[in-house]
Amino acid sequence: MGRILFVGLIFFAFISGVHAQTDSLTYTFGKASNATAATYILTGKITDKTTKEPVEGAGIYIDGVYVGVNSDRFGTYLVNLTPGEHRVAFRQVAKIPVILTVTLYESAVVNLTMDDKSFELDGVVVLSDEPDRNVRNPITGVTKLTTTELRAIPAFLGEADIFKGLQLLPGVSSVGEGTSGINVRGAKTDQNLLLMDEALVLSSNHALGFLSAFNTDVTENFTLYKGNLPATYGGRAGSALDIKMRDGDFEEWSGQVGLGTSNGKLLLEGPLLKEKVSIILGARVSNVNWLLNQARDFDIQNSELNFHDVYGGLSWKIATGHTLEANTLLTGDYFKFSDEFGYDWANRVSSVKYKGILSDNISIDALFTDGNFDNSFFDPEGIDAAQVDNGMRYQQGKLQLTWANENLAFNLGAEGIRYAGKDEQLTPFGPDSSVEADQVGKETGLEIAGFASLEIDLSENTGIVAGIRFSNYRQLGPDSVYQYRENTSISTANITGIEFFGSGPIQTYSGFEPRISLRQNISATSSLKFSYSRLFQYIQSVSNTFGPTPIDLWQLSTTHIPPQQSDSFSLGLFKNTVDNKWEFSVDGFYRVTANQVEYRDFAQIFLNPHIETELVFGDGRAYGAEFLIKKNIGVVTGWLAYTYSRSFFRSTSPFAAESINFGQWFPSNFDKPHEVNFILSKKMYPRGLFNVSVNYATGRPVNAVNAGYVLGGLVVPEYSLRNEYRIPDYFRVDISYTFEKVFSKKGDSLNFSIYNLLGRRNAYSVFWQKDGDSQQLRPYRLAILGSIFPSITYSIEFGGGKDE
Repeated sequence: MGRILFVGLIFFAFISGVHAQTDSLTYTFGKASNATAATYILTGKITDKTTKEPVEGAGIYIDGVYVGVNSDRFGTYLVNLTPGEHRVAFRQVAKIPVILTVTLYESAVVNLTMDDKSFELDGVVVLSDEPDRNVRNPITGVTKLTTTELRAIPAFLGEADIFKGLQLLPGVSSVGEGTSGINVRGAKTDQNLLLMDEALVLSSNHALGFLSAFNTDVTENFTLYKGNLPATYGGRAGSALDIKMRDGDFEEWSGQVGLGTSNGKLLLEGPLLKEKVSIILGARVSNVNWLLNQARDFDIQNSELNFHDVYGGLSWKIATGHTLEANTLLTGDYFKFSDEFGYDWANRVSSVKYKGILSDNISIDALFTDGNFDNSFFDPEGIDAAQVDNGMRYQQGKLQLTWANENLAFNLGAEGIRYAGKDEQLTPFGPDSSVEADQVGKETGLEIAGFASLEIDLSENTGIVAGIRFSNYRQLGPDSVYQYRENTSISTANITGIEFFGSGPIQTYSGFEPRISLRQNISATSSLKFSYSRLFQYIQSVSNTFGPTPIDLWQLSTTHIPPQQSDSFSLGLFKNTVDNKWEFSVDGFYRVTANQVEYRDFAQIFLNPHIETELVFGDGRAYGAEFLIKKNIGVVTGWLAYTYSRSFFRSTSPFAAESINFGQWFPSNFDKPHEVNFILSKKMYPRGLFNVSVNYATGRPVNAVNAGYVLGGLVVPEYSLRNEYRIPDYFRVDISYTFEKVFSKKGDSLNFSIYNLLGRRNAYSVFWQKDGDSQQLRPYRLAILGSIFPSITYSIEFGGGKDE
């Protein structure tokens, strides 16, 4: 009987969703006799009827035709209409449609509210954008997720994380177990452009990379460009990830408190001036040391881990169509592993952004960013105890102008970033240290770019986005540059002297970066897309590790370190069902890269005044295909993603010291041919959500010891060719269950998560060491997370206008 009732309720929910009543309103503005313009503007704000929050992504249909316009993050919309009567429909997948009959003979403002569709059993909606956007968007390889969708994925230590969510999507993989860095379509981690509301961010991870520094309580959504970057983005050779931060509530004060296995959280938001100025504050602080104390290993018990992040955002609606935003992100980590080693780092990103509508068709955006990154690594004990400090300070400015109508949008702008590397400093650590202080200067650089793009719908079925970006980079003085013998390898043995430069440019690089994307609809629910883009990268992360650790060093292009250049191609087929309930896609890609950076064997990266002697430059290539089946709407939602991806490197220098594997192509550190991700979310009656995720991936390449011999009592290993072998394949299952409104009707949640349900010891790396007293070298597997990780997280909301 219970099963019959349950099925009946689901059927009733389906019928209710299909026959949800549509609001209909009629407006008349002006008189026909006074109409003088060819078009008039209809604008306004869309808000949620219950929460009063802005409704983003509501599609606007004029006389039954989707015009390519959607409400923005503030719920604001703007369309141009010819004089006369029009039927204007506003549609959003989880909302009841609102239909206006508008008779327009002058520009007008219509604010409206949208109500949720009434389901007895609320379905989970995982649309990554507005309906049909994946089919109609001309740019291929675009992935957009909201914070709500992210929380429907089981998370490590119960904390929803942006990078963990991205790693479960096609074309995106992890650099290693437990890390927050991502590799997109075979690209290196530092080839990903990371932005916070378009402000540049250099470091984004916590706790050895297990969590990102972005608190999902203050983020709204994030968009990843995998295939073709819009011309407004540049500076990286792979992809771009733009994280949109949330505005504070303009109507009422509210907040949230949370406590979990890994951290405690606080959120506060509300109006400083009602409907005009709002503020949002979010903070997290770690509480994981009690877990370290439970370990049996003495070194782990004697370790310490602390991290924090604080975000503050201010939004000011200066006037209709004019907004000013200011935000700051502060993050920091401290980690000490017993008496062996440790690190301490801090990151700050502050930005001010203005957005204004200047006329019916013209808008302007202006951005200024100031960023600071400090980084240190220390050896805490003994006569060798020392600390190494480095970092980067930068300022970013960006200005862009947009002209748009119903079928065409033109964007023109410029961007500049000044980088100032902080000197690397070696200092003694503790009273017993015999280390002598040392210092190595770092470079200063200026990157400027101008860009223009055009987006046009040639017809209902054909759309094009074409853009051009011209970038120029200058290494600035004063600085000194090492000179090397001509026609020889760049090595310490071939240094002939040092040339000193005063203020002004030392080395200049520049180039054009064309971008083009084409969409051709095959039918109303399917399309074929093609794209090409060229990108330059003038700054790269240099590290001895595979994962993104705080001891990475950001290195600018110099006389001896040229910028990376990549050319990317993509071709995809996208298909939705008629009601957008299901998505199907296959997207192939191919990318070639010049001047990609690798390392010589046993490279000395830190405190090296001529770091170019430890680097190898060559060609990279990556290719593959991404397959996705996704269910967007219903009680059960989720996706199945499969990625075939290959990534290779080849050193092209004629000199043996700068050649790897005899100049032959070999798999890069991020070459993982096969990856499968399965995500399922099920709404449980009445207020529960069950989630499961399954991840399989080919093991990444590693070097191996082929043999070893004894010389003078020491075991000397003989290594294989670079990346000739692979670590074991990766497999993990996670589950979680979330209860809503457990103790409070105002709003609270209790989450139970199990990360690595099967307790599989997935290998992070494989290394070799001597087996006891014998002279044999044997392989050992290093597993960062080799056991089950359960977690509990509880959060409760306060304030706001929700009913008690």
